Amino acid sequence: MIETLKLYHLRGLEEVSLTLGSSINLFVGANGAGKTSVLEAVTLLSHGRSFVTARAKSLIHFDANELTVYAKIHRTEGSYQLGCQVRLDGDRRLKFNGVAAKGQAELSRVLPVITIAPHCADLVIGSPGDRRRFLDWGAFYCANGEMAVYAGLRKVLLQRNAVLRSGKADKSHLDSWDQQIVAFGVVVDRWRAQFLEELEPVFSLVIQELGVGLEFELRYQPGWLGGSLSEALAESRARDIRTGVTQVGPHRADFCLLRGERRASESLSRGQLRAVNLAMVLAQLRVAQKAGVEPLVCMDDPGAELDGVLQASLWEQVLKAETQVLVTAISVARAGIGVGTVDSGAMFHVKHGKITNLKEE
Repeated sequence: MIETLKLYHLRGLEEVSLTLGSSINLFVGANGAGKTSVLEAVTLLSHGRSFVTARAKSLIHFDANELTVYAKIHRTEGSYQLGCQVRLDGDRRLKFNGVAAKGQAELSRVLPVITIAPHCADLVIGSPGDRRRFLDWGAFYCANGEMAVYAGLRKVLLQRNAVLRSGKADKSHLDSWDQQIVAFGVVVDRWRAQFLEELEPVFSLVIQELGVGLEFELRYQPGWLGGSLSEALAESRARDIRTGVTQVGPHRADFCLLRGERRASESLSRGQLRAVNLAMVLAQLRVAQKAGVEPLVCMDDPGAELDGVLQASLWEQVLKAETQVLVTAISVARAGIGVGTVDSGAMFHVKHGKITNLKEE
């Protein structure tokens, strides 16, 4: 959990220092006051990017040259200090316990964050890239995935694509790159498949608890059809040379949600799509906790898209998880949270770039 969160020059928040509670932390205020920016700061530390935009430098206050986010984290095994500074020139500096971090993964490992927000990806009808990020979150936290393997895979893919575009690609040039893609890709594939296998039964249970009353299958797609990755790369070489890009492999992985043999996206109503997406994220939370992970949950204006029944179900599930929650809303009523729960948590008012702890007034 986050004990202390400090923000400097992040969007409309010029300088903010917060002491957070261990359970519910509710941020209320008018639209545009800066509530969502608090959650963006947390996801910037955890993921290396805001859940609203991938352009970190766009988060910098309009008259500043850099932003800084600092957090003191308490976990079962000890305490940590995390820092992130982003400059207008694109330079990014990460700190872990006061010294330069080895990489984003060092911060991510001790600050797992799950986000529920209108800005977040639709895991049913969204892009394959969104679903890969969901798989890779689970691979990293729930299947002990290693960022060094992902980095190795990305590097080899870039090098193979450079060879393909050079016009000099032949068997001798591609063999070594293919072998490295297989070495990294098979491991990544195993992590992703393991996470989805663990997620499916939990997802099915959460779907029923949310009252959707439908049955689904989650089908993993590794990024190539049949056979081994080595065979798939060999068979795709001629096409890869023509297009100048690697057409098959773990960078094309995906999963789909099926009702029978039909894609769920073709038959679900808008309300059902919201419920299914919510069930996927709540199942992600349960699987992570079962793996010994301690996720923090960020919820941005849950009343914006969820009806009263679904919002009540969301709170029931989140409170049962007994994890730290940061939630934004224009009012307590809009948040959909019970008065008793608010009284036992922390409540902040956000106005004109300033945040006040209402329990300390």
